[in-house]
Amino acid sequence: MSINNTYLFGRYLNKTDWTAAELSRLGEQARAKTAGIKGASREYILDTLSKAGKMFADKNSGYRKAALKHLAENITFSGPMIEKSLDILPEILDKNFLLKRMSLELFLPYAMETAVERRGYDGLVRAVPKGVVLHVGAGNVFLGIIDSLILGLLTKNVNLVKMSSSGSRFANIFVSALKEADEKGVIAGSIAVVNWKGGKAGLEEAILARVDSVFVWGGYDAVASYRQKAPIHVRVEGFGPKTSLGIVFESAVQNEGYAAVASKAVLDVGLWDQAACSSLHTLYLICPDRSKFDKTAGSFLAAAKKEFSDFQRELPQGRLSPDEQVEITRARELAKVDKALGAARCESSFPATDWTVIYEKDPVYRVSPLNRVLYVKCVSSLEEIKTNIAPFKGYLQTVGVAGNIGERKKVLETLYEAGIARVVRLGRMLDGANGSPHDGIFPMTALVNWIGIEERPTQLDRLNELVTFAKSRSVFYRKHFKKLGRIVTFSDFEKAPLLEKRHIYENTPPESTDLMTAPVRRGIYFASGGSTGSPKYVFYDAHEYDLTCRLLARTIECGGLDERDIAANLFVAGNLWSSWLSVEKALAYTKAISVPIGSNLPVEDIVRYLEDFKVNAVIGLPSFLIKLAEFAEAGKGKHSLSINKIFYGGEYVGLEMVKFFQRVFPGVAVRSAGFATADAGVVGFQCAHCLKGAHHLFDNSQYLEFVDPDTLKPVKKGSVGEILITSLTRKHMPIIRFRLGDLGRWILKPCGCGRKEPLFEILGRCDDKIHAGGAHLFVSDIQNAIGKVPELSFNFQVVIDKKGHKDALALKVEAKSGAPLTDIARKNLQKWLLDELEKNCGDLKESIRMKWLDKPEIEILKPGTIERILRTGKIRKVIDRRVKVNRIQ
Repeated sequence: MSINNTYLFGRYLNKTDWTAAELSRLGEQARAKTAGIKGASREYILDTLSKAGKMFADKNSGYRKAALKHLAENITFSGPMIEKSLDILPEILDKNFLLKRMSLELFLPYAMETAVERRGYDGLVRAVPKGVVLHVGAGNVFLGIIDSLILGLLTKNVNLVKMSSSGSRFANIFVSALKEADEKGVIAGSIAVVNWKGGKAGLEEAILARVDSVFVWGGYDAVASYRQKAPIHVRVEGFGPKTSLGIVFESAVQNEGYAAVASKAVLDVGLWDQAACSSLHTLYLICPDRSKFDKTAGSFLAAAKKEFSDFQRELPQGRLSPDEQVEITRARELAKVDKALGAARCESSFPATDWTVIYEKDPVYRVSPLNRVLYVKCVSSLEEIKTNIAPFKGYLQTVGVAGNIGERKKVLETLYEAGIARVVRLGRMLDGANGSPHDGIFPMTALVNWIGIEERPTQLDRLNELVTFAKSRSVFYRKHFKKLGRIVTFSDFEKAPLLEKRHIYENTPPESTDLMTAPVRRGIYFASGGSTGSPKYVFYDAHEYDLTCRLLARTIECGGLDERDIAANLFVAGNLWSSWLSVEKALAYTKAISVPIGSNLPVEDIVRYLEDFKVNAVIGLPSFLIKLAEFAEAGKGKHSLSINKIFYGGEYVGLEMVKFFQRVFPGVAVRSAGFATADAGVVGFQCAHCLKGAHHLFDNSQYLEFVDPDTLKPVKKGSVGEILITSLTRKHMPIIRFRLGDLGRWILKPCGCGRKEPLFEILGRCDDKIHAGGAHLFVSDIQNAIGKVPELSFNFQVVIDKKGHKDALALKVEAKSGAPLTDIARKNLQKWLLDELEKNCGDLKESIRMKWLDKPEIEILKPGTIERILRTGKIRKVIDRRVKVNRIQ
């Protein structure tokens, strides 16, 4: 493979002499390339980088072989060390690694794609590329400049890489692989790799006048020079020169032994022959008893001698220049002199220069001459270390600590004033944890400009943006909204076709991914539907789900949960249901103590937990909470329950049920745990002034409409209608104008709590999904059961009502024949149908068995008896009489 020394936006050439005018034109060319990389999607950039990394993972690939050969000839590292370095490249280019890095370093990675909300900020923020970034590389660790380039690409900048004129050309090999991986040419077309000899007047000034940001990896003089020459608007970040230290606590020696501690120290010294900023130079052994200093140091040196010898065999030292050999010899000779004076000891690979360990009694910090020369000191405390490293403030980077987490925290708190940037375990100094700051900053944030849009967008803004996004990214919405124009007014939005349950069934996994706007990644699936038939599945990405759980936490707190409460989550866990898991995560965001019991246990066991943990707040499905209350009432005097707060969800709770709870638990406050659906997330919350089905709307994240169930036209504000929900924050699987199947209305008077969020009221179910007494069943379940009884027609109606504090189901079914039925025949049909219902719907059977629900009352009627809708002639399949609609003044 031919390796040129220059790469200019897709062209290879050899060029070492540059004029100021040429560099100025290079900067202009770079500026012209910004639109290309800026338009590349994050997904494409990640995939391309990952693909390029895999080209170096294959030991037989041409790029890896070329890199091994070139690096062996042009850098001083040994062959095994070069191999180890190349093994790191596919790891840091792994797609999941890069995604995590963006999330941890950029904090709001989605902001690279569009303006996003920032928690607590009244507006939106957008991260935009700086534009053109100059990366100035040092010759010590060849992967450093590649990592810098990766940061520039992830932030969608055009990148100019200035290599050391005496260094390797590995960057050119890497860019060649990247060019092959880049099918569109937008990434490789936004990179230039150049080199010129330093010291020529006007060269740096010429290029600095054409860039927006500079990353300098190198010595103090290089960093200072670029900062001095850069125009005031050009940000220069300098990385280096740095030196790093290690600290060994007595606890580590006692728990691990000297051999294990020495092995870790040797790793931090030996990798890359101490050429990295995070390489270990001086190791401090903390020994409170000064009389044991020499013994402690001697034990460590003996262990280090063996560990260095073993390390040398595995990863040999690289080639040394005559000057480097002289520096090592000088350090050893000075140690001999100090030894004669009783002030030092030395162990080394003499006569070879492979490694050297020098113990000095003077605790002053020493910068190593590199190439595996380690200084060892004994001190009595961290304060003593602080005093001795203070003169090196501004040059210190990593502290490797052999000790427990408490000791590592103590190191941070004691030494941060000395300018340290990292605290890690000894043996991990050169690893660099994904997302960790570098030299006190997150470099990725220095490669973008943050722009704020003050004030939150209106609901109309959000609706327009959501529809546009969904049409451009989702196969389903592209077809579904084909005839829908731009959303300029709310009336425009009302022309959008409705989202039905069947659409979700047909366009989500496992059947399809057409409803999705991006591949499924880093998120969670939930089932939305009953326990029979084919449930529909909904997906939340990690960001959306976190927001949902935080809203749920706010909902519960608005209902009265606070830091004095001990709350038991009594929802049912498992089966892809969202309630238990979401409530548990939400409770973690509240100030209350959580007791995650669930309701899968026998009720007597649950009561015992409630007593043991002195639970005062319970959260769960009303049907189970009734069972709990019935158990407590039946065993009055036997149990010491102290429940004073009940939060419910999933079913309607009427006045009779509230009275029942208050009879069993005197003084208990009964609140909704939030009006929420697995499809759309958290919709509304109750405050202390909200009664029955009244809720405040989270209007920043949800848009609510009320339409006539038959005509699907908007109803007059305040009138009862079927609820349509649009989630303004769900982008991965957009939910737009979804028919929830609930009836509701706007409450037109302000709430007594003073909150500005609008009020609405839930008034029961209107579609084919029935929630009653813990059972979740569909009209289709009933229809399927009726189909097994030949004498019955599919003309039926389900009526949900209250019987005391319990839900009650009644089923009216028309017979196929108008012939009169005998009482025996009628009873046989009723029993047959009930058996089929229980077979077809496990939820119903279980609720009857648990006595959450009585057996449904089945009425067999003559054909045409059930009331029809006059306009359409259709039968309203579900009537929910649990809620009485009263006029609100």
